[in-house]
Amino acid sequence: MRLLRISAMAVGLAALVSQSGAAQEGRQFKDAWFWGAKAGMLSYASATTTNGGAPLVGGEWLITRTNGGLYVSYDQAFFNTFGGFVDRDPDSVFVRNVKIKNMRRFTMAGMAFPWQSNKLHPYVGLGLSFNQIAGTSLVGSFVNSTRQAIAVDSVQSKKTGVSPIFIAGVQARYNPASLFIQSTVSPIQSSFFLANPTSSQSFNFSLEVGVRYNVGSSIDRAR
Repeated sequence: MRLLRISAMAVGLAALVSQSGAAQEGRQFKDAWFWGAKAGMLSYASATTTNGGAPLVGGEWLITRTNGGLYVSYDQAFFNTFGGFVDRDPDSVFVRNVKIKNMRRFTMAGMAFPWQSNKLHPYVGLGLSFNQIAGTSLVGSFVNSTRQAIAVDSVQSKKTGVSPIFIAGVQARYNPASLFIQSTVSPIQSSFFLANPTSSQSFNFSLEVGVRYNVGSSIDRAR
C-alpha cells in the first residue's frame, strides 16, 4: 500500500510538472506577466576604488504588450569599500572617510521590444534607478558632538541617489521557463558615495543573467 501511495504521488507530481511546462510553452511573450530572479556583477567606483566589481542578486517583474512594457526590479550588490565627503574642523578642511557596505537598487523602466521571434525576444529599456547604500560607518574622531552631528547629516545626504538607467538584453523562451541576459548602464552622480573624482569611470555597469516565469496574461480577456 505504501508503494502504491508513493507511486500515485509521483504520477500526480509528474502530471503537474507536465501541465505547468505545457502551459508555459503555450504562452506568448506579448501580453504576459513575468516574475523573475537574477544574479550578476556590478562595476562601481568609490573614494578608494577606481574600478571595483561586486556580486549582485535580485528579483523582478516584467509586464509585456505587443511592442512595449513595464519593468520593475529590486537588486542588492555586495561589497565593502570607503566613501568620503569634505569635512571642516575648526582648524582644517579635509576628506573624511566613511566605511560603506552593500547597495540596494530599485529600478522602474519602460521597455521596447523592437524585434521578436518564436523563441528569442530582444529588448531595450529606459527608466530611473533609486540607489541606497545599505550600511555606513564614520571613520575617525570628532572635536565635539556638533561636528559629529554635521558629519552624520553629510553621510545621510550621500547615501542615496536617483539616476537614469538604460537596459538592453535578450530573453529566450524554454520549457518551463525563459532565460535572459541583460546589461544596465547608469551615470554616476558626484553627490553619491559611489563616485571617484579621480576615476575615468563615469557610468556604473551591471551584467545580469536570470530566469523568468510566465505567470499568465497581463490583460483582461473578454468573457
